[in-house]
Amino acid sequence: MLYRTTSFVKRMVLVIVIGGVPLDAYTDDALEDALSGFDDALERESLSELDDALLAFDGEESEVSISLMPVTQVKKSPLQVSGQISLNSNYAYQEHAPKIGESDYQGLTKLQLAGLLEFDYKISSSWQAKVELKGFLDSIYTIKGRNRYSDDTLKTYESELEIGEGYLHGSLSDNLDLKIGRQITVWGKSDSIRVTDVINPLDNRELGLVDIEDLRLPVLMTRLDYYHQAWQFSVLAQHEQRNPKEAAINSEYFPSSVLPIPPGFQFPDIAPRSMQLDETTFSFAAEGRFSGWDLSLYAGRFKDSRWHFTNNTTERAYGLFNMIGASTNIMVDSWLLKAEIALLSELQYNTVPEDKERIDLLLGFEYKGFRDTTLSLEIADRYLVDYQSEMKRLPDFVDEHELQTALRVLYNFNHDRATLGYLGQYFGNAFEKGGFHRVWLEYELMQAVNVTGGVIDYFGGENPMLNTMRNNDKLFVEAKYFF
Repeated sequence: MLYRTTSFVKRMVLVIVIGGVPLDAYTDDALEDALSGFDDALERESLSELDDALLAFDGEESEVSISLMPVTQVKKSPLQVSGQISLNSNYAYQEHAPKIGESDYQGLTKLQLAGLLEFDYKISSSWQAKVELKGFLDSIYTIKGRNRYSDDTLKTYESELEIGEGYLHGSLSDNLDLKIGRQITVWGKSDSIRVTDVINPLDNRELGLVDIEDLRLPVLMTRLDYYHQAWQFSVLAQHEQRNPKEAAINSEYFPSSVLPIPPGFQFPDIAPRSMQLDETTFSFAAEGRFSGWDLSLYAGRFKDSRWHFTNNTTERAYGLFNMIGASTNIMVDSWLLKAEIALLSELQYNTVPEDKERIDLLLGFEYKGFRDTTLSLEIADRYLVDYQSEMKRLPDFVDEHELQTALRVLYNFNHDRATLGYLGQYFGNAFEKGGFHRVWLEYELMQAVNVTGGVIDYFGGENPMLNTMRNNDKLFVEAKYFF
């Protein structure tokens, strides 16, 4: 069609030229030369103005040409790799920060480079696998002198490399899911206090500096989830009885040498455990979600978070206990009401030979009625059944009723790029046993880069361990890059 239009234009030009100039003024060659320039210009513009005009009149041809254009589809890789790199630093600003033995916990106490790699592999539409690799290296011990710290301190805080979560997850049917591997399972409703959230042990190496959501340690387990209407029923087989990560003995977070204990007594280490499948324990959960409220029921056998002496105080171990419990959330306008209750049995203590039972009760609320602000208050009471006065002595140092209070305030601003937060943890009826305050500011500096800075203040009291840590106050900063 373009060729026919071009010929027509040439003829019109020829008529105009011949009409205005004697025919013998042009030879064939001259005429061709005169039209060639016009022809070249026409061809250069044929894909712009003239072509657009012709395509507008010739709809069929335009549709054919579009349909013949190749379509390129980018196939997404089943393997996705992500992670983060962070730089963390702490500064102890108290003049009387503890100097335990020859170790110096004053001034700069951390200069840590940490990393996390996550590998997610999509096997099929209903099955996926995940593996985490994480670790850190703290150069502060090299800077200050490694010979000034105990082997336990260096082993605990200087470096670490381990596999985090690693599991296979998928659907066996429309209503049945399977998850097997090292994983984290969160029970309960509290954000700051553990009552029914007892499946995963915690990293307790730095009291108060990290939120509980980042402290849980994955354990090897097999989990089956069955869904029926508003209910989810779970059966868990915990194959790994993993110990919590505790602070190094005689470090700033475990100052055993300054506690009122008999002279010359040395706290023994926790014996490392190998994973034995014949020690598998089982637990069960039923969680129902309804309009404006939910209800969860739990039962099982779990690893205790408290150690006890064994073999005449020459060894320490974390025992096992049984738990049945329940938790609920209720929404009322801007209020979220929380409640948890748990009955624990076969708890082992140091000052009495008998196993004990304990009833843990938590009540709390979360309020979001203020713009960009969340206010949360939680109070837990741990009641020891058949309490004996000997349990008041070290190393147990527990009362019949142990109260713990947590106050959390979060304020988001700058289009949710910044969060100002406060967390207070208080122990005792009138906070007389000690606790800490933590204030921080988290800011999204740029895409994929977050910076957090703040201060933590410990205050002492009747609890000997918290009282010896009252001067551990620190400034802290963290820069994190996500990829």
